[in-house]
Amino acid sequence: MGRAKHIIVGSRGDELSMLCRARACAALMEAHPSVEFVDAPDNRGRDDRAKPAPRKLEARRAAAVLQRLGKGEIDVAVMDARWIPLQIADTIEIAAIIARTNPFDALVSHESLILDEQPENTRVAVNDPVKRGQLLYYRSELKLVDGDDDFGGLFDAMNRGTIEAFVYPASDVEMLNQQEHVVEVFTTSICTPVAGQGALALVGRRDRKDVFSMLRGINDQSAAMEVEVERMFLERVAKDGRAPVGVLANVDENEFEIEAVIVAFDGSEKISGIMSGALADRTRVVEKLANELLASGGEEIVESFRKIRGNC
Repeated sequence: MGRAKHIIVGSRGDELSMLCRARACAALMEAHPSVEFVDAPDNRGRDDRAKPAPRKLEARRAAAVLQRLGKGEIDVAVMDARWIPLQIADTIEIAAIIARTNPFDALVSHESLILDEQPENTRVAVNDPVKRGQLLYYRSELKLVDGDDDFGGLFDAMNRGTIEAFVYPASDVEMLNQQEHVVEVFTTSICTPVAGQGALALVGRRDRKDVFSMLRGINDQSAAMEVEVERMFLERVAKDGRAPVGVLANVDENEFEIEAVIVAFDGSEKISGIMSGALADRTRVVEKLANELLASGGEEIVESFRKIRGNC
């Protein structure tokens, strides 16, 4: 099969997704200057003004992009790795992960106060139950509210006094060029990020070996291994990925470290652990850490979470 000269790249149509798509296309064009990488014809304007939605709807939007890929409407799907389901169609595959950006979470605060300085009952917006549980575990007296909005919407709400602060993925803040507003980037002692955060994935169809080869050419091996390990851990805890899990892997050549938490939605309990080992032995190491956290009370937390927020 000859190498295609015209590749259609698709993504969701919101501002952040389109910025990610532009970054992916720039990397592809640099690696393959003789190939034209173009936006899917119906991407722009499709949901550019759509606000971030509850996790269930976010997952549906991500699934819609993958469906378009599977149908052959697009050749490449640019996806935030957080939103790629653990089980995807056999006809498609994550072909590349671009060099990972900041995987942690950032705090934006009206008074420029870090989390430890915030007064009791401070209204902090957060859009993820895993992050919510960890923040409440760290400071139970905070008043956490739903943060299902984009950066601009949350920033406006903060300036209006509806909230005093909000939590947002540091990688998204950087992509939006809003770093000047960040007062703190959380370490894992406060909040371990969700699997895949800060990673931009390129998904392709297995039957398009020409396209797959192009995508592989810009794959960052360390970032790809980190995402694989994090998704492996999440799948071990919950096959469908619906679990109150924060997990972060760090790969250094042939070695890796994985840190993970299982946290109650109300912040009443947090089970955490760290392990390291050789990448070649990652399946065993991940399995061991997951088993230890589940046996230490994590299984009960997961079961309770699924009963309360199973569809989140």
